[in-house]
Amino acid sequence: MKLSTRTNLYYIIFSLFAFTIGGLVFNHYLNRIFDDRIEQDLQTEKLLIQREIDHLDSMPDLRSVYGNLLQITLFNHPRKHFERLQDTVLFDSKSDNFRLYRHLRVESNSKEGQGYIISLFKSLESKQKLTQSIIVSFVILFFILLGSMIFMNNVIMRRVWTPFYRTLQILNRYDLNSQEALNLSRTNIREFRLLNETLDKMSEKILKDYQNLKEFNENAAHELQTPLAVIKSKLDLLIQNEQLDKFQLDLIRSVYEATSRMSKLNQGLILISRIQNNQFSEPEDIDIQVIVDKTLEHFQEMTDLKYIQVEREYTHPMILQMNRTLAESLFTNLVSNAIRHNYSNGLIKISIRSNVFTISNTGPELNMDPRKLFDRFRKSDSRPESVGLGLSIVQKICIFYQLSLHYKYHQGFHTLVISL
Repeated sequence: MKLSTRTNLYYIIFSLFAFTIGGLVFNHYLNRIFDDRIEQDLQTEKLLIQREIDHLDSMPDLRSVYGNLLQITLFNHPRKHFERLQDTVLFDSKSDNFRLYRHLRVESNSKEGQGYIISLFKSLESKQKLTQSIIVSFVILFFILLGSMIFMNNVIMRRVWTPFYRTLQILNRYDLNSQEALNLSRTNIREFRLLNETLDKMSEKILKDYQNLKEFNENAAHELQTPLAVIKSKLDLLIQNEQLDKFQLDLIRSVYEATSRMSKLNQGLILISRIQNNQFSEPEDIDIQVIVDKTLEHFQEMTDLKYIQVEREYTHPMILQMNRTLAESLFTNLVSNAIRHNYSNGLIKISIRSNVFTISNTGPELNMDPRKLFDRFRKSDSRPESVGLGLSIVQKICIFYQLSLHYKYHQGFHTLVISL
């Protein structure tokens, strides 16, 4: 959820809550004001009627003034003083409906001691209509103000947060291989200025660390491989020495195999590090069929030694924009993995169709969680001499070029699928 959306949501929730509370309070006081006004009118009319009764000998005819909403009853004897104000419902013959009235009932005595009862009725219909009109106007005004507030908030946030989004764009386009500083724009907003200064310092440190790591990888690739090659060459000379007995040859052969594994491990780790640090550029159009055929030709002796049959099905050409070295490493590891983890007299199926590369090989079911298949140094118990980096390199290359990589085991076949 965007920050502006979340902010507007908080504004709406708070405004609705405040409007509900404020509306209830406003409605209460509005009704109080109208009720006080109606009661004041009723009291005024009551006083006028009482004054007429006190100054006239006979019963005054006040219906011409107050209409049918007035009832006066005279008595020859005194009445106990009583006054009551309440709401009541009367039937209106004109509209053929019941209507709500405010009723004032007064029992009192004239100067001559004659009792009387005055009943005054005041219609509440006008009050209800006016209250509804005010509330509707209040609701419309609320939504106009809320909409204006949200609109202004979006406009203000868009202007205020412009430096932040500009910083995000620069970060998204930033490439460590360019070896250039971020150079974030200046802003007069203190928080964003501190953010840009922090990012500038952080990027400088990351760039230095990246350059140091890159130099280390390059030095490690050269400095480690050279002594390992010297060790292997010396061991080759020792193995050819006819004066060595079987025990000595076994020891030298064991050291030679360990050195070979160390050399492969060093090369694999350096390759993964270079991939993660984006040190491979110069992509070109790679015909996957050509790469696969060359790789299979390279492993021909291994497939013949294990009597493994290879079936190829090339339906559609598959062209990928890749660095050639990484492309060769990707399919070399896939083919090598399919051979090493296969049965003797096994089968390998390779297909290329609609930008989907599939390689399947027979072999025993995994004794590990398939989700951990691409972890570093993850290897089968049946192949302890394996370095355990092949499929990890495959995964890193696929991630680097945004290729989809999936594994499944079905009916005795291990299948790896790479697709765009």
